[in-house]
Amino acid sequence: MRVGEWRWLALWVALLLPLALLFPPIPIDETRYLTAAWEMFNSGQWLVPTVNGAWYSDKSPLLFWLIAAGWKVFGVHTWVARVETLIIALLMLLMVRKLAARLNFAARGIDAAMWLLAGCAGFVLFATAIMFDLLLALTVFGALHALLDLDARRYARGIGLLGLWIGLGMLAKGPVVLLHIAGIALLAPLWSESARGAKARWYLSVLAGIAIGIAIIACWLIPAAWYAGPSYWQPLIGKVTGRLHESFAHRRPFWWYLPLIPVLLLPWVLALRAPFSAWRMVPRGRAGVFLLCWWLPPLVVFCAISGKQIHYLAPLLAAWALSGGYVLQNQNARLRGDLFALFAIVVAVGLCVLPRWAAHEYGYPTQRALMLFALVALVIAAGVWRVWGSDVRSFSLAASALASLSLLAGALALQPALDVRSEATFVAGAFRAHVPIAHIEWHNGLFGYTGRLQEPLPVITRAQILEWCRAHPNGWLLASERSDEPANVAPARTWPYFLSGSKRIGAWRARDVLAVKPR
Repeated sequence: MRVGEWRWLALWVALLLPLALLFPPIPIDETRYLTAAWEMFNSGQWLVPTVNGAWYSDKSPLLFWLIAAGWKVFGVHTWVARVETLIIALLMLLMVRKLAARLNFAARGIDAAMWLLAGCAGFVLFATAIMFDLLLALTVFGALHALLDLDARRYARGIGLLGLWIGLGMLAKGPVVLLHIAGIALLAPLWSESARGAKARWYLSVLAGIAIGIAIIACWLIPAAWYAGPSYWQPLIGKVTGRLHESFAHRRPFWWYLPLIPVLLLPWVLALRAPFSAWRMVPRGRAGVFLLCWWLPPLVVFCAISGKQIHYLAPLLAAWALSGGYVLQNQNARLRGDLFALFAIVVAVGLCVLPRWAAHEYGYPTQRALMLFALVALVIAAGVWRVWGSDVRSFSLAASALASLSLLAGALALQPALDVRSEATFVAGAFRAHVPIAHIEWHNGLFGYTGRLQEPLPVITRAQILEWCRAHPNGWLLASERSDEPANVAPARTWPYFLSGSKRIGAWRARDVLAVKPR
């Protein structure tokens, strides 16, 4: 890659860096994952993740290891975890570029694929999010490169790298990594001459890679299960079998993802123009069939299963970006910025409204200075319309800037209701003063990292409220959901909170609860 291209990638990173540096931990997923990493870092026990002192069997530990290791070097800060994710995103761009080259894209298509991914609204959204999906996507890309090694008949290298990336993928997010590579591996005779010519060797090589991956995850899982005992591995097995049993219950309809995909692919659904003949060529040829076998089987499965979350699609964004790069190789394909310029104007209007809406919704003063973000959105609209709309790199940087700007404005406008550090400081203060405190129902580790708690925050059920208050008349009770709040008792303290039905986290004195409730 040319030196000049690195400078543009550095600019892309700089556009997203404010998100990494200024975003608070977002409840409820990010606060939970940071709490798992904090407890690992604080306790020195890195084998089995915990949340609020309880074994956490929902996720594999690789992300927690990376965050805790980063804290060892740079100190305990949220930006460390976000910058790590941003580095993963940058590595993904480089791997996508190399993947396009290995699929024999033309030079224009290679550049376009990388910048189409960089400018995707969905990719910018996940590029600094403290979640598992980009880390999983990186391992999927590595596995795809390993399959291309098998296609090139470099069997030893391909098997070894396939096993390594599958093992890392399982450590990142469990067996779902196999779903992302199963389709392209099983359908390899459609795109790989080597697989067509020696099917038995191909499938045995894939099985060998999977076996190596399982051996890698077993090196962690077996000691973890032995160390934590049945209280860890029995819920783990229960979660896996439960998800398999309920996976086709369709709590969300099968089409739920379909209207969201165009949103994730903004601005390209508005800007990419090509004749029908160019689109028709996408599923043809080695590269086109490779891409189709990559993204279509996982998408069908994701549509079929009941548990649907938008971030499950993050590893597929690169496949769609590569497909767009494939189309842009056509001489008659081009980008047009007029519709995206109109979209940016709509975003500017939204940025003017957002601070007033957030303040009214959660009861704090309007942050009028945030309305200045709308001016930047208008500049981006004018730039795309007049200057940047035809070049994929310039368009991508403008789109990334608009997405980053919108996310930052949203986080700052909602920060009093997003950031739970004030509540967590209250909890930590109660611990330091040896004042009894408990949370009503499970809190998902909401305050562990944000309050740098040295011990778990006790949890009680609604049925135990009176009993706990009688035992701790000078204590405090917290509730972060309307259905959990003590009835007919006004809280002594409240903080705005966007996930609660009552739009608040409340703190109740035990004596106030006892004054209303019969003893």
